[in-house]
Amino acid sequence: MRRRMPTLLSAALLLATAGCAISEGGPNSLVFVSYGQGAYQAGQRAAWLDPYEKQTGTTVTLDGPSNNAKLKAMVEAGKVTWDVVDTDASAAAAVCGSLLEPVDMGAQAAGFPEGSLTDCGVPDAFFGMMLMYDSKVYGQHPPTKLADFFDPKQFPGRRIIYGGDPSVGTIEAALLADGVPRDRLYPLDMRRALRMYDRIRPQLAISSTYGDQQQRMAGGQADLALIVSARAFSLLKAGATNWKVVPGIPVPVTWDVLVVPKGTARAEEAKKLIRFASQPAQAADFAARAGVGPANTAAPAARSEIARQLDIWGEGKEDLRVLSNVRYWAANRPALVKAWSDWTTG
Repeated sequence: MRRRMPTLLSAALLLATAGCAISEGGPNSLVFVSYGQGAYQAGQRAAWLDPYEKQTGTTVTLDGPSNNAKLKAMVEAGKVTWDVVDTDASAAAAVCGSLLEPVDMGAQAAGFPEGSLTDCGVPDAFFGMMLMYDSKVYGQHPPTKLADFFDPKQFPGRRIIYGGDPSVGTIEAALLADGVPRDRLYPLDMRRALRMYDRIRPQLAISSTYGDQQQRMAGGQADLALIVSARAFSLLKAGATNWKVVPGIPVPVTWDVLVVPKGTARAEEAKKLIRFASQPAQAADFAARAGVGPANTAAPAARSEIARQLDIWGEGKEDLRVLSNVRYWAANRPALVKAWSDWTTG
């Protein structure tokens, strides 16, 4: 599954390697770029790309991982080999018009959650920042609210979080736990959020990757976790059923988007693929396969028991979802990421 794209390599170096992994698509082909491998890409292939190929005759080659610096190098050099890219919503909002083509969704625009569709980014997967606990440890006294994660006296034990890009809901979760009303989250009070994490610093493990976080949880190296729903899905599906989701609490929600790089010769075909993937049936199919929230509000409800536990769009959950302000993140990302990085490495 997602995330995140490296930003420290030079654009020149990335451009030099841009065409090495995969050749530019022809007039009846597209190059679709996504995150890593595993269930996320496999779900996109099965739910979107294979059916699109069958329906249109257009060949779609799957490449990855997504990389913002590489995309920037391609566009600026006029050598774009990617046609559709799965990327972070706030990152896309920051370069709309300069690196990305606008995508007109027409009547389909009404099918996306309010505020999630931007001029250049079409939502394709939603993620909730879930609070989970090991029932073997807290079976008789489970946590019931976000604040419990930050209370080592009432809930002693080892905590774990993802220490990469904080825009996945890590900061919002801390502020909500500290009593900040959902409609007053932005602008984010980073100092206040970090003070919350200071409370549990001695009990806190910080994973550099989602894979490491999931592995530690499965291996009994943590008792409480803040983890994105797609990774929680993978954890539970792999058999770690001792981990439970805390129900009925606010859930920070972020999402990925499909974008079209500026300068691709196949922009119109790329937009057709995005519109195809955004249909209710395709959105539901991908969500079920990858353990993400469907991008289309008309998509059928989650089917499996695991998916229902993690479903952020289910009936009665309207007041629990706290959608990220992607425009705020787009405008303030460098400062927020630096503050978070300084804290996690300090």
